[in-house]
Amino acid sequence: MRPDRALWVALAVLGLTLACVMLYQKGPGGLGWLPGCSFRKWTGFYCPGCGMTRAAYASLHGNFPLAFRMNPVGMVLFPIAMAGLALELIGWVRNRKDGPRLRVGPRVAWVIAYGMIAFWVLRNIPCWPFTYLAPI
Repeated sequence: MRPDRALWVALAVLGLTLACVMLYQKGPGGLGWLPGCSFRKWTGFYCPGCGMTRAAYASLHGNFPLAFRMNPVGMVLFPIAMAGLALELIGWVRNRKDGPRLRVGPRVAWVIAYGMIAFWVLRNIPCWPFTYLAPI
């Protein structure tokens, strides 16, 4: 393991842990340095990430149904993305290209991209059942 890389990972994990502790204690409204969603502010529509800070807050408090209600796609994709990132970081720290990795081919990447665009459009339709996709 390369010590310089391990230091960067340790600092990143420390920063993420500190951010989670602050979010857990203060809530989304108590963190003035969070800018909010510029897309929502400028257009009035929800972006695919709208509700993720509140979803993270609900998850940290163990309220997974509320977290899923805030952003269902984010709550499914975020843990998968974090697992993939963790595997990549482990490989980077060990300076190895082999080992376990979360490999996503171009086809799956396009499916995810089109799914996110569909979610983006559908969550902004102001009638039932699409209103369930918008954060509360």
